[in-house]
Amino acid sequence: MTAAGPVEHYREAFAALAARDDAAAERSAAFERFAALGFPGPRDEAWRYTNLRRLESRRFAPTDAAEAAVVSLPSPLAPHRLVVVDGRLRRDLGSSGLPAGVSVRSLAEARSAGLSVAALLRVPAGGGTERFAALNAALCPDVLFLEIADSALPEAIELVFVPGASEGSMQHPRLVVRAGRGSVARLVLRHSGDDAERLVNVVVDVEVGPDAALHVYRLFEPGERTFHIERLEATVGQRGTVFVHDAQLGAGLARLDLNARLAAPQAAAELTGLFLADGSRHLDTQVRADHLDVGTRSLQDYRGIAAGRGRAIFNAKAIVHPGAQQSEARQSSRNLLLTPGAEIDTKPELEIYADDVKCSHGATTGQLDAVALFYLRSRGLSETEARSALTRAFAGAVLSRMDHEAFARVVRDTLDLRLARLLETRP
Repeated sequence: MTAAGPVEHYREAFAALAARDDAAAERSAAFERFAALGFPGPRDEAWRYTNLRRLESRRFAPTDAAEAAVVSLPSPLAPHRLVVVDGRLRRDLGSSGLPAGVSVRSLAEARSAGLSVAALLRVPAGGGTERFAALNAALCPDVLFLEIADSALPEAIELVFVPGASEGSMQHPRLVVRAGRGSVARLVLRHSGDDAERLVNVVVDVEVGPDAALHVYRLFEPGERTFHIERLEATVGQRGTVFVHDAQLGAGLARLDLNARLAAPQAAAELTGLFLADGSRHLDTQVRADHLDVGTRSLQDYRGIAAGRGRAIFNAKAIVHPGAQQSEARQSSRNLLLTPGAEIDTKPELEIYADDVKCSHGATTGQLDAVALFYLRSRGLSETEARSALTRAFAGAVLSRMDHEAFARVVRDTLDLRLARLLETRP
């Protein structure tokens, strides 16, 4: 099948939306960007380990608000909750209010308030997911614009993204977050799903203002037949910090591009996470930090676990651009293969164009320590218990950074449950 096939299918969906949308110019430019890039081919280096032929062959259909069924929601993880169904905010399913200093607007409301539609629908350039971010801008049914006021210290907010439509649908949620100067906020982004086959194509566009701190907790647990592609783009101002705590525990095929632009002096990013590729899951994670000014800091630290026929890809890149003196970049990728047949491909990369910097990277992939396993067995633990304990300890460095207790508890409990099933049925 040629690239023209799926592009034309998405063009039909775009034409139906554009006929009733007053952001037509911005959406049209975005779609033409998608059409120009097309689906990634076998020679596309950014997709070297992830083949999208199965996704390319599907004909997922867009949904409208009338199709979105009432969904069952997981237990809340924060005092305040927003629910997004098929890319649309459902105010009736969320909590009754938001904390002081936080506002939420739709695309129409933001436009009425004088905000730039082009900014809300912008397509971040570069990287393997630029084409899908462009498709999102063209097809997203709405934009959820969340603004945190200067100096605000709100309670944690959970944003739950769930599908409402059934088999064969596609969703394009778009979240734009602006954290004002000196604010400190915690957002839990929870992606849930069911057993239906669907495409979920997400864009999260974040700006962290000067002296602000934004914690983003990403709990990723869609159904096993979900194709999930996500672009999370963060731009950080002077002395601001973005923290991303990522837990990838779902989907059949998933790609995440997580990018931090340290755009002002002393901006910082801590990008940490855990992924579990069991069964036949395919998880592709690309993390990048661009040091664009002096004294910027980044940490990229992920732990990966694979079992069964699962495969994971993790690529971490830090670029210290010219003039970004006194920057510090640290990378760590540690990976564990629990069964034969599982695979993890990892590659840390540093590009340094300044001479007064501190940069380091390291990557390992291996199996459980046989000596440690023997010791635990000698202390009375079953083989399953011993292997589970060692695997949990392996993930501990990342789990310990998940400082939102409700989020961390769900990640630990889900990990323990999945490990128990994996290790009891391992060959």
